[in-house]
Amino acid sequence: MSTFNKKTIVLSDNERLDRYVLGKELMEILDLTPNAFRYWKDCVFAKYDSSSIVFIEKKTVPTKYKKYLSMCSDLSGKVQSSAFCRYTGLSPSLLVESNKSEFKGIIEIEKIGRCKLVNINKFYKQYGLPNHYVIYIDKCKNFSYMEKKIQLTKSLCMGYY
Repeated sequence: MSTFNKKTIVLSDNERLDRYVLGKELMEILDLTPNAFRYWKDCVFAKYDSSSIVFIEKKTVPTKYKKYLSMCSDLSGKVQSSAFCRYTGLSPSLLVESNKSEFKGIIEIEKIGRCKLVNINKFYKQYGLPNHYVIYIDKCKNFSYMEKKIQLTKSLCMGYY
């Protein structure tokens, strides 16, 4: 019986997916079962906390499958929407299609299968913030006059430091 050096990483809520591909998407392209990557030697896969969606680190994909990586969606600068909400304190209901939230119009959301991704790099750039800043979103009335903030909608502001 061979030993596999499997490594699972739990991503921090603001960690971008630049180095990853969506596991389910790659498995569909390769016409393999959804969990086939779990048997690949030295494969590194990652998940956000409390999520079942798996991302595979590109450089650990077996050589014979690397040519298919270009067929996968580019995840650069993106985070899973649930992770974005935990990171910023935003209510997930503000990202739901049926919700008529003003906020949904100012953020880029991409859906790949059942995975919703937020382009966090584009969001930072849109407001002129460096990517290393920590951000949080709340009702404007909850901010003190001393906090650095940017008004996003009539009622929502983003604090940063």
